[in-house]
Amino acid sequence: MFINWMRNRPVAFSGKSEYCSAMARTRRMDPEGKREAILLAGERLFAGQGYSGTTMADIASAAGVAVGTLYRLFPDKRALLEALHVRMEDRFIDATLKGWESGTSGAGRLDAMAAHLLAEAERQRSAMPLYTLTRDMIQSGDYQPGARLITVIRGLYQSGVRAGHFHRHDPDAAAAIAHGLIEGGMRAAMSAGTPAASARVLRDLQAVFRRAFLAAPD
Repeated sequence: MFINWMRNRPVAFSGKSEYCSAMARTRRMDPEGKREAILLAGERLFAGQGYSGTTMADIASAAGVAVGTLYRLFPDKRALLEALHVRMEDRFIDATLKGWESGTSGAGRLDAMAAHLLAEAERQRSAMPLYTLTRDMIQSGDYQPGARLITVIRGLYQSGVRAGHFHRHDPDAAAAIAHGLIEGGMRAAMSAGTPAASARVLRDLQAVFRRAFLAAPD
């Protein structure tokens, strides 16, 4: 379900002192803090009222920054949307690496990677529809959503081959297959209605990963 943006609207100020206090807090924010506030506001508003239904002024107001500050950081809505996609992909790359590093065998690495990725998807459940529905909007020759994650997966797969854990396939094909399995697992997890159903999705994803890549049980 999309985020109910009405819960996240800027709070109406009851008086001049409250307004001045809020503006002072905004002025004290460092550039990175302002950027993060804008990203959070953009995510809420795009998910709640749609990309076309959201203006840059809406985002600036929700983030508590001046419109000029918003345009200095993001020249248009598409640039902001792309930054949101990059941030989401960063989270999944981080989950992939943490899962991989927590395993001590080929099977253990695959199992942990799947678990970390589905857990991250669950944490981002309310925002996931936004990224799914807007992926084609930002796709270009310079930026392909998911490409960086595929590159990370390819590198991990190749390290697993060198360690003797995985079957030797074409690395690009193996990475594309793994990425497709991850996306399918996330979609299934998002539609799972109970914790038990989510656990089954994870077990199934782990089993498919093992069948696809493990050179031998370990």
